[in-house]
Amino acid sequence: VFDELDAYEPGKLSSQADEAHVPPADAEVAEASMPADSTATRPPWRRGGTDGKTTVMLRNIPNNYSRDMVLELLDDHGFSGSYNFVYLPIDFNRDANLGYAFINLETSDAVDALWKTFDGFSDWSLPTVKVCQVCWSGPHQGLQAHVERYRNSPVMHKQVPDQYKPVVLKHGVRKPFPRPTKKIRAPQMFMGYY
Repeated sequence: VFDELDAYEPGKLSSQADEAHVPPADAEVAEASMPADSTATRPPWRRGGTDGKTTVMLRNIPNNYSRDMVLELLDDHGFSGSYNFVYLPIDFNRDANLGYAFINLETSDAVDALWKTFDGFSDWSLPTVKVCQVCWSGPHQGLQAHVERYRNSPVMHKQVPDQYKPVVLKHGVRKPFPRPTKKIRAPQMFMGYY
């Protein structure tokens, strides 16, 4: 049961909030809580490859990391130009990320390298005891699947600050997110804000 008093408070060190439960947005619950099969957390190079999968989830990201900090982390570890999609879901009410990010990589070699680099990673730029865990994203896999998942999502509404939105990149350069195919409704928090 979620206790409002245990919620993450922006400005608090993530190590102080490590035990806090931040309820994820409804759209992310299914993906983040999908049951893992017996091989889901084993590195792809120990399972005979990636089976064509290119999207991973980084778990246990400090809650006070921003999307730009995640992009910088990836680039600083040699992945610039190796990924084409990043999304760090945010709890709008607390202005804090939910502790995980989706990253789509260009190649299976990049997946292997990222997995080796970040599974067990703990050298964050902010003080925390969190240890990163890498697993497959599911059910969405690949750039196109994530574009289709988010292009009509409330998170892409014009009233949502850019820093909360997923990004698409090509050769390490941010590109415009593909246009929606239908009218996007504002997230409830942003209703009436202009």
